[in-house]
Amino acid sequence: MTVRRLAVVALLAAALVGAAAAVFGTGLTPPPRDAPLPAVKTVAPGVLVRAPQRLARDSATRAAQQLTLRVRNISCAGVATGSGFALDEHTIITNRHVIEGAAALELNAWDGSSIEADVDQASTARLVDVAATRVAQSLPTVAEPGPEPQPGERVTAVGYPLGGPLTVSPGRVVRILDGRSLPTGFAFEGEVIEVSSKIKQGNSGGPLLDREGRLVGVVFAGRPGATAEDFMEAAYAIPLSSMEKLLSLGGQQALTPCA
Repeated sequence: MTVRRLAVVALLAAALVGAAAAVFGTGLTPPPRDAPLPAVKTVAPGVLVRAPQRLARDSATRAAQQLTLRVRNISCAGVATGSGFALDEHTIITNRHVIEGAAALELNAWDGSSIEADVDQASTARLVDVAATRVAQSLPTVAEPGPEPQPGERVTAVGYPLGGPLTVSPGRVVRILDGRSLPTGFAFEGEVIEVSSKIKQGNSGGPLLDREGRLVGVVFAGRPGATAEDFMEAAYAIPLSSMEKLLSLGGQQALTPCA
């Protein structure tokens, strides 16, 4: 092939490359094409509000679980169970009938851990169904007191009904009663909170908490249902002010273990 013919071929090749570049571009990757933007999903305003509310409820539930203890009374008559909570690092509050006649007291936390209470340091209120017992080791979760609840306010009763798993029972304050209007055996001079929370036997001594998880009372009695397995028809709690008053008026007496 002559030099002139080679030159012609080269010019034709260059022309073809130039035409291809003009049509397809000079790079190996094609240029980006215009594409529609992806749709943006809007978040309903209520979702943003409910998220922190749900987290707050979960946090309050965890606090209630950590605060409340199952109280096992091992006595000459057998084993009875109730509920209680830590008033301070070494003091457990429960009901008098929960620990009466105890030869040994065992406190079970929601995570399965156990604490042995000292029966020799247990005492009960003289005028009402409230008891306090001391423990040597420090308790991890202590109740934070709250303001006196008012009718219509949301509250939660926490405890171990029938000695079973821990339950968290929401409700509302139905009314504030005169304690003297209660049946014999429960009546006392002081205010009582009636709540709509669903409780059973075994809830006795458990805390009544407000919507912030603060302690506002001690569950101590109920109007029985048809059987022991049924929920109480009404639930009663002693507010902190009444409990403090009763303890100061009547004092405390040492717990007498069974013989």
